[in-house]
Amino acid sequence: MKIRIVILNYRGAELLPQCLPSILEAAAQSAHEVTTAILHNPGGSSDDGLDYVRRHYPQVDIWQSPENRILCSNNLYLPQVSEAVVVLLNNDLRVDPGFIDPLVQKFAEDPAVFMTAPKVLSFDGQKIDAASSRAGMKWGLFWCSARYPGYEKEIDRPSETYSSGFGAFSREKFLELGGYDERFQPGTWEDVDLSLRAQRAGYKLYYEPRSVVYHIGQASFKKAFGSHETSVIAWRNTFLFMWKNFKGPGFWLPHLFFLPLRLAAALALGRFDFIKGFGQALRRAGKKRA
Repeated sequence: MKIRIVILNYRGAELLPQCLPSILEAAAQSAHEVTTAILHNPGGSSDDGLDYVRRHYPQVDIWQSPENRILCSNNLYLPQVSEAVVVLLNNDLRVDPGFIDPLVQKFAEDPAVFMTAPKVLSFDGQKIDAASSRAGMKWGLFWCSARYPGYEKEIDRPSETYSSGFGAFSREKFLELGGYDERFQPGTWEDVDLSLRAQRAGYKLYYEPRSVVYHIGQASFKKAFGSHETSVIAWRNTFLFMWKNFKGPGFWLPHLFFLPLRLAAALALGRFDFIKGFGQALRRAGKKRA
């Protein structure tokens, strides 16, 4: 198989030296033909890590997005490459040496595979950050999490999964589905939205625990927006995701019943991130996909 690893980069001066060497080591150990590329989003700082890459790893392709479209820059880049499987990573991830081959194995076995997700540990390897994920509705809101009841028993068990922000993707299916929806920019929930569209199209999403990555976790995102605004964006996009993807009384009746209660509770508890996120979602709700 021909595989392309695509590392999304923004403000990567500190992150790339910590993470890129492990990715290149995994590429060298793979039984497949692997190309590694940096997909660079501009606007972070003059020291964005690209000089480090050019100096130490000239074999790595660098493609600069014309503008910082966050994760949606993949929508511009992937039509320009030819590999059937693309491994989409962030610049705050390091990986195990044997990370690639278990992750892409499903693509050779099942033509319906859209995505395979790795096991995610904290950057120091001391705790589980994510494994397989599940989703559902609770008290009028949609949730998607790798910390569902009983997840501990599933950590080392291959399974289907609901979504993942990074992993191996079928490039053809990614483009067929239109990639990430830009209405969720600057980020969060666009990966869940894409995964739901893939499932509704009849494609399969898997979790592969033999493939392991180590994640710093929203390093660039929190630097850019701060913890409070990051939470506001997450709540805003939760509402946008639901209003876009769910129809009918089975969704709207419980959603509208619990929404005033949730807003009142947020006000009483000082959870202004929830209230602000809801207000921003209302203002964005009528906008079409870019």
